[in-house]
Amino acid sequence: MDGVLKNSPYKKAALYVYGGSQRQIYVYSSVKSLGVELHKAATIPAAMEMVKNHFYQLILIDCDVVDKDVFGFCSTVRAGNSNAVLIVLMADAEINIEAKLFDSGVNDVITGERICFRILTRRVKAHLRSNSPFRPQNNVILLNGVVVDFERREVHRNGKSHPLRGLLFDLLKYFLDNPNRIISREELLRSSIWVDSVCSAPEDGGKTFDVNMSKLRKVIEPDPAKPQIITSLRGAGWKLTT
Repeated sequence: MDGVLKNSPYKKAALYVYGGSQRQIYVYSSVKSLGVELHKAATIPAAMEMVKNHFYQLILIDCDVVDKDVFGFCSTVRAGNSNAVLIVLMADAEINIEAKLFDSGVNDVITGERICFRILTRRVKAHLRSNSPFRPQNNVILLNGVVVDFERREVHRNGKSHPLRGLLFDLLKYFLDNPNRIISREELLRSSIWVDSVCSAPEDGGKTFDVNMSKLRKVIEPDPAKPQIITSLRGAGWKLTT
């Protein structure tokens, strides 16, 4: 995928946990048709190790028997603030088990005849469309092909790592916490990220706002001259669009 480090664990990918299911070849083909890099795990412990090292857009658990390991795995994934779409496939509908799965953090449970190519792929696509990309998994998010690693305070773009320190890191996080709305200079001035900064007030021109935004774009935008991640709205401010 363009803009993501080659051989990086932060590629967009799907994990298929088949757990002995007889449907594995059929479901594997269905998920593969979505066009994402697909990883497979035969057991829950193996899947647990894989989610520690990869950024998964989709995790699909296909099992005829749902046990405590499945519940524990789903809870662990969701407890890490994962943005992955988490779906469990079951042969037969069991209301109590389905309820417990949802309590464990799954997005959907698909059972019986609904596990077919046409319905499965469409339901997964619907979840992927509606899912917000701004909740990190393993302290990492993907943003228009750019990887933001919160733990290391780094951005991975075009095969290179770029540090994201101090004010620039706080600024990006503020936009990620407030997606799809206009952030004005006045709002930024009132926010906590500017308490110890040297940014000038809006009535004085607020030029340092633009300077820092320019620096941030040089780090995160594939083409800083044509920003796609954080756009400007003349006279209003900036907006990070999902």
